[in-house]
Amino acid sequence: MTIKKAIMFLIVPVCVVMILCAIPPAMADGKKGVILSTVDLKVDYDTLGIVSYRSSETMPEKINNELKRQAEDLGADYVIGITYYSGFGYLYGSGTAVKLIKKDKGN
Repeated sequence: MTIKKAIMFLIVPVCVVMILCAIPPAMADGKKGVILSTVDLKVDYDTLGIVSYRSSETMPEKINNELKRQAEDLGADYVIGITYYSGFGYLYGSGTAVKLIKKDKGN
């Protein structure tokens, strides 16, 4: 294995993970829409389905946008438990689309 390939397969995924760890667990993009989170929520929710995407780009923005789009199509408020991994020249991302359960204030 050449040094160039070693860098691509070892260092690039580590850098991606480091970047993703610097992102807060739940962040909104400034407008009302689906919120992405790498962790579970501490509130009640209904699971709507799994969303996933793969991209040949090395940065997760395209994946995040596609996960949001898929989740919006399902009527979700959040995508939780998002994981990213790379392999065979692609960056993969997946998570669970969920809808918050609204509680009555009288209960």
